[in-house]
Amino acid sequence: MAYFLIFLAIAAVLGPLMAVVPSKRQRALASARDRAAAAGVVVTLKEPTHIPPRLMRVSDNPLVCYALRVVPREAREWQRDTWVRTREGWLSASGAPSPSVLADLPEGAEVVVAGWDDIRIYWDERGGMSATDNVINCLRLMHPDPALRDQGGASQVSL
Repeated sequence: MAYFLIFLAIAAVLGPLMAVVPSKRQRALASARDRAAAAGVVVTLKEPTHIPPRLMRVSDNPLVCYALRVVPREAREWQRDTWVRTREGWLSASGAPSPSVLADLPEGAEVVVAGWDDIRIYWDERGGMSATDNVINCLRLMHPDPALRDQGGASQVSL
């Protein structure tokens, strides 16, 4: 009986502590976000806005925004647009053809926005490090700065 009470007391102390230990998925997300931050990508927890009603997203999953800043002087002749992954593939809000680099994005990437001051990719962060590297490379390849575009490779992110 004494051993049972000791075990119960230890469980009562350790139980709440074990609840705050991050899960394997939470550790993987933190690692992916740290990798993106090291590559100069800003990660925010926000949903895409201003998607035209004719462009329905493939899913209703919550998305995370990975963004790469753009200096306005670099983007003078840069095409600003919104692309949404639909059942028919990538479609743009303007009706213009989608950039070929969007084909390399992981399945969880659903919205890409080339705005006035940044490029944003909204995705569900599934697919591990290779999917994160693909998102970072896509951001670099879409960037108007040639130095950043040259850093975007087909296979790996250089940190």
